Amino acid sequence: MFPLHLKDDGFQEPAEPIYYLLARNGLFAVKETAFFRSVTRVEGLSWLEEQEEGVQLKLPARVPLLLIRQVVAFFQEIYRRHQAEAVVLLYYNTGAQRYELAVPEQEASPLRCWYQIGPTPPGWQRVGTIHSHGKLPAFHSGADVEDEAHDDGIHVTVGNLDFVPSLSCDVVVDGRRFDIAPMDLIDGAETVDWPQEWLGRVSATGYPAGGQ
Repeated sequence: MFPLHLKDDGFQEPAEPIYYLLARNGLFAVKETAFFRSVTRVEGLSWLEEQEEGVQLKLPARVPLLLIRQVVAFFQEIYRRHQAEAVVLLYYNTGAQRYELAVPEQEASPLRCWYQIGPTPPGWQRVGTIHSHGKLPAFHSGADVEDEAHDDGIHVTVGNLDFVPSLSCDVVVDGRRFDIAPMDLIDGAETVDWPQEWLGRVSATGYPAGGQ
């Protein structure tokens, strides 16, 4: 097992003939022999266990569905008036223990929205952003990925504003994106009432030959 060094501002070449060097652009193996000195990129350390990337939501509470409906209604009005996208910032008020919405000054177009986040108010925590895609489906475009690459948090896209709105939810951490289900973020997103007697009219069987 070889030592691991960090290449920071105070880094000095160590005396070990073989060591690992963690730099801004990755992990490297450094070897010094009587005949050569090499620095080669490595994907990992063979004696360590594997680890997968992932994210786990630890929200104090899920976002109320009524708040999301308010945002969607706002986006629909912006689309009706300007045929444009819009963005809303999502905060959590730690004192009141509830989510808050803020609409920053922005310049909107049919395919892009420019805005400044600004400082977070005292006692609030910024959770992320919610923005619209007009009549396009909800997805995270290349422009969205670029905008959110250095903005850790939850990012929601709302699409199909001219019909039944759709949602796409991602968590971004250190430039990595992770899909999350809307029901994991929104309280009530999984709840739709229907007449309970409907359940008694459906029985589960295998697919019959040639049918559905």
